[in-house]
Amino acid sequence: MPQEEAVPSWSLTLEVDRDAADDLAAELVGEGASGVEVRDGEAAPMPGTVEPPAGRALLVAWFPDHVAAEEAAAGRGGRLAESPDVDWSESWKRGLGPVAAGRIWVRPSWVEAPPPIGLAEVVLDPGMAFGTGAHPTTALCLAALSDLVAARPGLAVLDVGTGSGLLAIAAAKLGAGRVVGSDVDPVALRVARENADANGAPVELTDLAPDRITGSFDLVVANILANTLVELAPVVAGKVAEGGSLLLAGILAPQEEEVRSAYRKAGLEPAPGEDRREGDWSLLALRRPARARGEER
Repeated sequence: MPQEEAVPSWSLTLEVDRDAADDLAAELVGEGASGVEVRDGEAAPMPGTVEPPAGRALLVAWFPDHVAAEEAAAGRGGRLAESPDVDWSESWKRGLGPVAAGRIWVRPSWVEAPPPIGLAEVVLDPGMAFGTGAHPTTALCLAALSDLVAARPGLAVLDVGTGSGLLAIAAAKLGAGRVVGSDVDPVALRVARENADANGAPVELTDLAPDRITGSFDLVVANILANTLVELAPVVAGKVAEGGSLLLAGILAPQEEEVRSAYRKAGLEPAPGEDRREGDWSLLALRRPARARGEER
């Protein structure tokens, strides 16, 4: 059978501040990019790959035609290049393999690899949504989620900014009760629904803002970006039930105090000894104190 010819494409390479990389990647997808590679120094580079300076990230966005690439480059600068031999729809998958984090084994849908004994398997196809388990922020969330669900089987979980649905699906696989994943991006929700169905995970998926989702939750997790976490602090904190926990990720070490302060003001308190860090990235754990017996409501 003859091999299919790769689809010609154009790439746009931009150097940006690292903490702005994910937001800009999402913008480029919205402007027609068929995929965006983020090189932020967190993963080992391929031989010969150019890496960014400290605190910076390189974005390589792939577009199906020159016009779309030029429009995305307008006002941003960067470097355009034709890549006739690259089929982004397949080539982006080459660096992704199974990941173990906490009690979860994340396996890309195109890789056959049985889970180690004792780990719950999540088969994932991230598509154009973020979240594969390979990034430190996601791995930190999976490890913390594993511990909290093990301690309280059947707890209700809300995943704010669910992306590919990975954290919500993992919670369901680990034994959570009601699990809700919310995201404002319709592409992310479509991908999350496909992943939830593929895993047989009973996850409620919605585009509602957190404050419009009914009920409160024993565990709320939000793996987004620090500035968004600060902005959403009142509504995200408001979904944490009495005695419940909150996990916040997507935070660089220098941003910790600003994020922590925003959630203290929203009525939560740090959970001593439960913060986690990997490299430059941090996961903050907070909780809502349970009311004392007889305390007025």
